[in-house]
Amino acid sequence: MQTTLRFLYSLSLTFWIGSIFFFSMIAAPSIFKTLSRELAGNVVSDIFPKYYLVSYVCGAVALISSILLIYLGNHLSHLTNTIILTALVVMIGLAVYAGEIVTPQTHKVRTEMRAVEENSPKYQEIRKEFGQLHRKAAILNSAIFIFGVALVFIHAYTNRE
Repeated sequence: MQTTLRFLYSLSLTFWIGSIFFFSMIAAPSIFKTLSRELAGNVVSDIFPKYYLVSYVCGAVALISSILLIYLGNHLSHLTNTIILTALVVMIGLAVYAGEIVTPQTHKVRTEMRAVEENSPKYQEIRKEFGQLHRKAAILNSAIFIFGVALVFIHAYTNRE
């Protein structure tokens, strides 16, 4: 049972941070390089709900498997278990905030931006707001990624021979 739970934890965590890496470093840059800005924005907007669903599912699986491992008596110290659980809760919270708050705000601003003339002062104002939201989303996803890599390290370190 513990082997299965450790496997689910590892799989969910690596799948989660792998999806962040792939989307941020490979998919999004390629989409924006290949397609027009408007079409690329449409494609990325279509991907985001699925991207965040992956985060929610992977986060839930990692958290539940961690809790069950603690309940079954894993070999980790109280401090290590607390760090792992805290990091997972923070990661899930950041993902939910990015997916359910920041992404809809960004979509709304992007829609507003498309409705005004590109060189107008209103466009520049909206573009600035869009940039701020985009930076916030990038920071949130980077934080999730860094926490995830740290958890993978903790998992590898605490399961060494």
